[in-house]
Amino acid sequence: MFMLILLGAAAAFFVVAVIMAASSSNKKQGQGGGRTRSSASGSKGSGSSSARSEDLRLPYRYADDMIFVHGGSVWTGLVLPTAIDEYLNATELQTMAEGPARGLLNLARGDRNVECHYRKVYQPITALTWAEELNAVAWDPTENYKAYNLRKADYQERIGAKRERNILLVKLGSLKRSSGGTGVLSQDDEPYDEPGLLQGVRGAADQAASVATGVADERLSPSVLAEWTQTAVEVHESLEGLKGAPLTREELVWLIRKPLHGDLPVPPEPVLGSRAWGPDQFDLVVDFSGENRKTHIVLHQYDEVTGEQQTSYTTTLVAANWPAETRFRQSTAWARYAAQHVDFPVEIDMRFTLVPYMKFKDRADKIRGNLVDEMNDMANSGRAPDTKLASQVTRAQELVDDIEEHKMPGMEAQIRFTISAPDVRELERRRRVLEMQFKQDLKVTLLRPTRQQWRLLQSQLPGDAPKLPIAPYLRLQEVEQLGAGLPTAGTELGDNPETRSGRRLGWVGNLVGWAGKMPVHYSLHVGPARNDGGGLAIVGASGGGKSSLALQKFYEESESGVRCLVIDPKTDFAQMCYYLAFGSQVNDPAFAADAEAGVLGTPQSAFRPINPGFWAETEVVDLLKGQAGVLDPWVIARDVPAGRLLAESMLRGFLGDEDYQRVRLPVIEGMATVVGRYNSAIRQAVEQGCSARDAEQQVPRPTLWQVVDEVVAAYDHAVATGDRDATKDLKLAQMLLTELRTLPYARLSFAERPQPLSSMRKRRTVITLRGFQSPAASDPRNWNPAERLAATALMAVVELGSQMLDVGYEKNPVTGQIGLRPKALFVDEAYVVTATESGRDLMRRALKQGRSYLAVTVLITQQAIDLVQIEDSEARSGGANQIHTVFAFKQKSAQEASLVAPLLGRPEDDPKVIAALQELRTGVCLQRDADKRVGTVAVDLVFKEILAATDTNGTTRPTRQGINPPLSVWDWTFLQEAEEDPAQQTAVAADPAAV
Repeated sequence: MFMLILLGAAAAFFVVAVIMAASSSNKKQGQGGGRTRSSASGSKGSGSSSARSEDLRLPYRYADDMIFVHGGSVWTGLVLPTAIDEYLNATELQTMAEGPARGLLNLARGDRNVECHYRKVYQPITALTWAEELNAVAWDPTENYKAYNLRKADYQERIGAKRERNILLVKLGSLKRSSGGTGVLSQDDEPYDEPGLLQGVRGAADQAASVATGVADERLSPSVLAEWTQTAVEVHESLEGLKGAPLTREELVWLIRKPLHGDLPVPPEPVLGSRAWGPDQFDLVVDFSGENRKTHIVLHQYDEVTGEQQTSYTTTLVAANWPAETRFRQSTAWARYAAQHVDFPVEIDMRFTLVPYMKFKDRADKIRGNLVDEMNDMANSGRAPDTKLASQVTRAQELVDDIEEHKMPGMEAQIRFTISAPDVRELERRRRVLEMQFKQDLKVTLLRPTRQQWRLLQSQLPGDAPKLPIAPYLRLQEVEQLGAGLPTAGTELGDNPETRSGRRLGWVGNLVGWAGKMPVHYSLHVGPARNDGGGLAIVGASGGGKSSLALQKFYEESESGVRCLVIDPKTDFAQMCYYLAFGSQVNDPAFAADAEAGVLGTPQSAFRPINPGFWAETEVVDLLKGQAGVLDPWVIARDVPAGRLLAESMLRGFLGDEDYQRVRLPVIEGMATVVGRYNSAIRQAVEQGCSARDAEQQVPRPTLWQVVDEVVAAYDHAVATGDRDATKDLKLAQMLLTELRTLPYARLSFAERPQPLSSMRKRRTVITLRGFQSPAASDPRNWNPAERLAATALMAVVELGSQMLDVGYEKNPVTGQIGLRPKALFVDEAYVVTATESGRDLMRRALKQGRSYLAVTVLITQQAIDLVQIEDSEARSGGANQIHTVFAFKQKSAQEASLVAPLLGRPEDDPKVIAALQELRTGVCLQRDADKRVGTVAVDLVFKEILAATDTNGTTRPTRQGINPPLSVWDWTFLQEAEEDPAQQTAVAADPAAV
């Protein structure tokens, strides 16, 4: 861990009156403050029709997506990505803290000071825009799906969902002034003769417009823009290690508006395209009035529709006393602390100047010299230097030595914290809380300067800061001070679209839950859209909440137009579909019998769907009641060679390794015979004039039934010929194989004339295995015969599912364009499939091949070891891991948690992760997203109807599903607003995290 040394005492505090307007006609308001009305060039159309003497125009003169001009200076900005630090180890935290310093050191390589401005602000989630964009990327969204996202957008806005924005502004330099020093060219000026000149207005009409609007009619010449843009590009390249994105003009406009709205929402006003603010083309970025009180600012905004005045109160605190030595710790990183340890937003404003190496060395030398002189004076006067002074001299000498050895620049900085509230009482409460907690936990003293609040507020605006009477609490320190605060640490998780080669990849999916105060969004196909793997893993012990998340995603994806196929051993998915389609009828004692018989919604059943549209797009298949042969390996495989391999894997699974090895030779011979017969028939059909495709359609594929017949025939032949050796080997084979034809699960793979399942082309197809006997052990060697049969049948069903999703191009019903329809295969109890090597091979193949035809595989399991093996094999083979996102719920032991940790990209002995996985509440999980970030997420089902539909608890489900869900999502109830009867309240109390 590194240690920061702060040099110099805080400057004395000096109080002055802040004149807020040019006119002396302002009347005093409140505590010695003045009232002002300010505006800035921005995004609203034309300016005010007449100038007012008390108006103050903010000096923004030009902005595009790379640079902006504030007064006479040119700036550029970067939006720094938020990185979650929750489960980073000490080395990773160190790297994260050192990152900003390394970037800033590149800026300070020259011989001049570089002015910078860091801002941490909170931007409300523009949820309506998100919902509209999400609905637009859906393949074939239902009306309820559109309403579902719009309602969730309203939900996020109601609870004030915000995202952190970390912005670094860098001053590039100053414009050269034109003749007269006004910044506007006269008639005699040459507009393009040197960089930095402004081309001025021509004509009396333009000059009159300038006077009327109060906006100077000026524009930068193209050559000037090109030169400053190139300078900005070079700055961005030097800061490449920070991985920031250029601050766009639209983001700049929001950044200007934000301080002048306090805790009021910044209206989503339109922002025009990139261009100069010039003749009759300026925008109104912000128009506000305020009162400059002694200790705070009162900000007034007006609702454009109702005209109602809205008021916010804001104040800024400065760091007045900082510990002389600051050892880097995650818990005391000042920027991270302010963001995560108080219950209200705290915006951070850090103005700093990078001081080149030689200047920094000179100043450090002077400070060291002053301290040495003071110590010598004390010694000469007969006084012993105190311990504190001696320690200061030692630290100063160490700093000078470090500067000399590493040739490092320094930083002169001032850190400020701004809070806002709807009234003065709440503002004061927040101020006291912030001051107390900083003093108690960080040993930092925060003070609120009086009579300087207006200038401190102005200092938050991008561009040059106003001149304070003095620079209060300015400190000379090492550049690492910014990084030590972990300014980019946050809780952002989930979907994060990226841009490659000018193309936007991915989108922001459905709301999953919350990471701290940040919403987490996730859609199944965002990973593949960003060229990541095609798999999602949801892992956790029973009762942890994994089923609710899986069911929620199943509902959302199927309603969006994703063709979803579910392998449902426990019938949880089928039960969800029944409830949303038939409502409270699911509690009728006769309902289960009709569901098992497959007659729901038909004339043979008394039960009619309350949501016919939902049921029409749903198909539930009870596989164990299906006809024999539906799982014949040659029926479900892509081709005959693949069927041959699958047949051997299935027989090995049905019989177990030991018995299969004893009968393997006759089985292989039987397979060779039936496949050879098939190949001969294909060749004969081709010789008779059929095409290869027609021949494959006409000639029946081999069957597992035929393989058994061949073994039986070989045994009969051996008996007839008296071949005792052959009889002995074949007897066991024919006995075991003929018995398989009649056993549960296994019989599904044997039929003389097997018929495939009907083609699944609805939004939702759920294949249930009622009575499925899930193996209790993860090691196949410990499975009993019944468990082996069930596990092998499940593996075959997964193979069937992957084949059914392998479909070609379709016409998009919304856009009319031809493309691949997104698909998803949900595999519950996936550990049963992945417990064997053949099952793992099947899942790797499904994950890899699924990505190519836009099919995502969702693996839901209690045991993580086999999923880890899938990931590890991908890493060893040099391929990209195919599971792009993981949700890990509660684990019951440290051993189980250590198996989950590698899935999250963390070491298996990571103490933070292992402890967290065992302590998670129901409905809370750890997520590893497509960007490999790991953090804690509280799943939010949002609607009472989704909570009822996803309830898998046999005790609480009947009560929750005793009420019909409204047909339209517009009529659904937010969980936070639900007024439940005592029985329902008891049910919710049993599962609080689900709410």
